[in-house]
Amino acid sequence: MESNSIFNIQRFGKYLASDLKRCVANFGVSFLVITLTGVFAYLIIGAISMATGSGWVSANALARAIFMCISAVVLIIIMPEKCYGFITDKRRGASWLMLPVSTTEKFVSMLVNTLIIIPAAFIGGALLLDFLIVLLDPNLDTTVIVGIKEVFDVIAVKAAAESEVNSLISENIANGRIFLTSIDDGAMSILIFLLGALYFKKNKAAKTILAWLAVASVISVCVSPLMLMITGNIDMDTVRKMVDRFMESGFTYF
Repeated sequence: MESNSIFNIQRFGKYLASDLKRCVANFGVSFLVITLTGVFAYLIIGAISMATGSGWVSANALARAIFMCISAVVLIIIMPEKCYGFITDKRRGASWLMLPVSTTEKFVSMLVNTLIIIPAAFIGGALLLDFLIVLLDPNLDTTVIVGIKEVFDVIAVKAAAESEVNSLISENIANGRIFLTSIDDGAMSILIFLLGALYFKKNKAAKTILAWLAVASVISVCVSPLMLMITGNIDMDTVRKMVDRFMESGFTYF
C-alpha cells in the first residue's frame, strides 16, 4: 500500500475539519454549558449572598479554580461519547467506516480533536470568561490562574516537605511536576473514556467508570503484594495466605 493511501496531508486536513464540525454539532451545546460553568457559579454565589442579606459576594480565585476543575472533569467524561459515541451505532457507524479516508487519518483526527483542539478551546474559553469577570467586577483583582496556582502550591509544599530537601527549589520542581502530571492524567482519562465510547454501546460513561474501577481494583490486589515483597515488608508465606483468603472469599461469593 502506498504511503499517500495511508496518510495524505491534504485529505487529512479536509477530514479533520469535517470531523471537528461533527463534534461541534454533537457536543457544541454541552461544551458551551460546561465552559460557562464558572460564570454560572459566580452568578449563583453572588445571588445567594444577596438573597441572604449579605450583599454581593464575589467568588475568589480559589473557588473559581475549583469550579473550573470540576468543569474539566465533566468535559473529560462527556466529550468522547458525544463526539464519537455514534460509531457503535450500526447505521451511523457503518457510514463512518465507509468514508473515503484511511483508518490512520480517522484515528489521528480523533486524537487531535479530543486531546488538543477541544481541551484547548475549553481552557481558552474558561480563562477568557474568567478574565472578563475580573475585569467587570471591582471586588476582584486576580484571575482563576492564581487560584489554580494556589492549589498547586499547597500540593507542592506538602510534596517538598516529604522530600529530603525542603527548599523553594524543591517546591518549584514539585509544582512543575504537578502541572505535568495533571496534563498527563487528563490526557490518559480522555483516552480511557474515548475507548469506552468506542467499545460500549449504551451507558458508555457509566460503564467506562465501572470498568476503570474494576481494573484498578484487580491491579491493586495483584501488584500490592509484589511491591511489598520487593521492599521486604512482606514474605512469601503471607502472600500465599492473602491469595488463599482472596480465592476462598471469591468462591464463597459466587
